Amino acid sequence: MMYPKSARERQLVLATLRAVVEGLGRALGNNIEFVLHDLSKPDSSVIAIANGAITGRTVGSAIISGPFDDLGLKKLLLGDGRASDETYTIVSGYRTRARSGNELDSTSVILRAGEGDAYAALCINADMNKLRHMQSLLNDLLAEKKDASVEAGTETPPSIDSLVQEIIEDGIRATGKQVSSMTKDDKMEAVDHMSKRGLFLIRSSVDMAAARLGVSRFTIYNYLDELKRFGKSYPRKLVTA
Repeated sequence: MMYPKSARERQLVLATLRAVVEGLGRALGNNIEFVLHDLSKPDSSVIAIANGAITGRTVGSAIISGPFDDLGLKKLLLGDGRASDETYTIVSGYRTRARSGNELDSTSVILRAGEGDAYAALCINADMNKLRHMQSLLNDLLAEKKDASVEAGTETPPSIDSLVQEIIEDGIRATGKQVSSMTKDDKMEAVDHMSKRGLFLIRSSVDMAAARLGVSRFTIYNYLDELKRFGKSYPRKLVTA
C-alpha cells in the first residue's frame, strides 16, 4: 500500500473514510460507535462519527474527549508500533470505559504517512453490555435504537475547557494529595497522569495545568522532559521536593 504523499491525498483518504463511518453506522446498529479523527487538529479531531451517544461525542469533539483507558491513544502518544515501512497500525482487543460507566470493546486503526507519522485514526467502540444480557433485555433493544438516536441529537458534549479541567483534577486526585501539600515528586506524578490522558495535545492545557499546580508553564515543560527520560512509567519517589 502506498503512503499518501501530500496533504491533498490525505484529505481524499479522510473524505472516503467519512462515508465509511456513515455507512457502517447505518448498517451495524446503534451499539457500535465509529469515529474518525484528523490528528492534525487535536482540539477538534473528530471529523465524522456514528452512534456518538455511546461516548457523548459529536463532530468537532477533541481527541481527549474519548473513553477512559484508551490503549489506542496511549500507543499514539508513546509512538508504539511506529514503523517507517507501515501505512497503518491496528490496536485491537482492548477494553475502554465510557463516561456512563459502560465498558466498551475497542479497536483503533492509526493511519500513517511518510516516516510513519500518524495523520488519522479510525476508532470503533462497541457497547456490548446489553447484548451480554440479551435474554432479559431482548424486548428493549429494538425500542432503544430510536431512543439512542434522539439522545445523540439532544445531549450536549462537554466543552474543551471542561475536559481539560476534568483531566487536570483527575491527575491531582491520582496523587492522593491536596496541591498545597504536594512535593515536586507529587506534581510530576500528576503531570504524568495528565500526559497519559493526552492532555498536552491541547495547546491551552499547559497554562491551565500550571495555574492549578501553582507552578510556571516552563516548570510543566521541564516535568515533561524529565518524564520522557524515565520512559513509559514514572517511578514514584525518585524526585525529592
